[in-house]
Amino acid sequence: MGLFYVLRAFDVDVLWALLVSGVTPVLRVAYVLARYRRIEPLSAFTLTVLAINVAVSLISGDPRLLLVRSAWVGLLFGGWMLGSLVLANRPLVFTAVRTLASDRAPELDRSWARNPRPWTIATLWWGIGNLLLAGVVVAMAYTLPVDSVPMLDTLLTVVSLVLGVKLTRRWLRTGVDQAATVLT
Repeated sequence: MGLFYVLRAFDVDVLWALLVSGVTPVLRVAYVLARYRRIEPLSAFTLTVLAINVAVSLISGDPRLLLVRSAWVGLLFGGWMLGSLVLANRPLVFTAVRTLASDRAPELDRSWARNPRPWTIATLWWGIGNLLLAGVVVAMAYTLPVDSVPMLDTLLTVVSLVLGVKLTRRWLRTGVDQAATVLT
């Protein structure tokens, strides 16, 4: 985002400023690949979306197509969340928390066994929230001035993540505590 606004301050065309500002994630992936000899699935997806958007934007000349690239990630993540409710043994929020807090795995497994509902609802919230966020990003990209969208997209994403994490922690703590009280 910062690179985009620096380039725009030097009167670089909107399309080219968006294209050049997309180099930052590419450099990060290249660093991880060179240093650790691996590529993360989300990074690979992001690069694929970026490459497709760049190609389509260069062909069409429409910078707004580049502005919706974060919406693709939100759509995928939201769909993955909702899909995990139907197709997986455990919802994605539970799986993610259990992976990130592997030292608490036994405690989390007991929480799941006592009451899986808070985990299911949290996954549902995240899934729907990501789909809504993607929709808002697309609406912003096609209705607002192009120069305002990168900042608003970033701000909206950060606020959504912080709020989502706070609400999820609160819900899980409350839901798990209530389940424990009922069962004891």
